[in-house]
Amino acid sequence: MRDQPMRIVGNRHWQEFASTPQEALERGARLDAMTRLPGVPDFQPRGIFRGTQAFFDTMDAEKERNRQAWFQEHAKRPT
Repeated sequence: MRDQPMRIVGNRHWQEFASTPQEALERGARLDAMTRLPGVPDFQPRGIFRGTQAFFDTMDAEKERNRQAWFQEHAKRPT
């Protein structure tokens, strides 16, 4: 396995952070459009809850982790 050359997957010009304000706006618009797609799960627990602020903070963090995991799985980076 060590004899095999390293393989690069993805767009080599992709940057984690937008380099221009215009690019940042375009990325934000794409993400906003993705959240409005009918296939995006809500990740909001159903029902009525009572709890401490820490409980609700944990619930919000879990919802955000689920949303991020879903986007990572379903997002396609522009080529």
